[in-house]
Amino acid sequence: MRHLKQISAQRPPESLSGKAAFTLVELSVVLAIIAILASLLSTALNHTKAKAHRITCLSNLRVLQVGWFLYADEMDDQLPLNKTTSSSNDRVLGRRSAANSWVVGNPREDLTVANILMGSLFPYTRSAAVYRCPADSSSVIGQTAERRNRSYSMSACMNGDDAGTDPRVKTRYTEIVAPSPDKVFVFIEEHEASIWLGSFEVPAKEKFSLASASWTSTPSDRHNQGCNLSFADGHVEYWKWFWPKKFTLDSNLTVSQQEFRDLKRLQESVPKP
Repeated sequence: MRHLKQISAQRPPESLSGKAAFTLVELSVVLAIIAILASLLSTALNHTKAKAHRITCLSNLRVLQVGWFLYADEMDDQLPLNKTTSSSNDRVLGRRSAANSWVVGNPREDLTVANILMGSLFPYTRSAAVYRCPADSSSVIGQTAERRNRSYSMSACMNGDDAGTDPRVKTRYTEIVAPSPDKVFVFIEEHEASIWLGSFEVPAKEKFSLASASWTSTPSDRHNQGCNLSFADGHVEYWKWFWPKKFTLDSNLTVSQQEFRDLKRLQESVPKP
């Protein structure tokens, strides 16, 4: 009897053998919850990454803007050159930023940072990395694995090609008075299909109406349909555009009232004649 009791005690309870594992419905619910959580996590990570890129981009522009200030201070109020030049070697529109300008060359073709290092602003920025937005995935022509070295351009109204002929173009810092420096942009993220010089041109608002408006240079919209800019007083800003930016050479903007609002906003942010 004692032996039989011992065997009975070692036998698994019948109630356990009657329990089933997850049913198919329960398993499907669990897998669906896991998929939803994974999707939410992925979205959160992408949002965090995009925000980090935007913050780094703003930091880059702040460094460029400080370098611009230091240059003007050391050069007795003279702004860095922002000139372009013709070049038969260029495969893109035949122009590039000229020697002695704030930056040299053409980012669509430059395979190294050599032209950045030769720019007049580099001694004041001391980092080639700050010339490129981390969210800029554009590549050099013919080199799809080679990321471009520059994402930013300087307003053509800052000692650009038309100095002496266009009254909006200023060559000295103290000439920036209307609007005030805190409302005049200096550096801007340019659209990857638009950038090739170091100069960003904004058409004079007196020349255009809604029926004839067009971009000369196109801003980027890589940060959630917006881009970053620096201003002549030293601060940086993120601008959310009313309309997505698609570069088309001499594209007409009559298709969108919102696009025209974006253009007017930039036109208000350059020096008045």
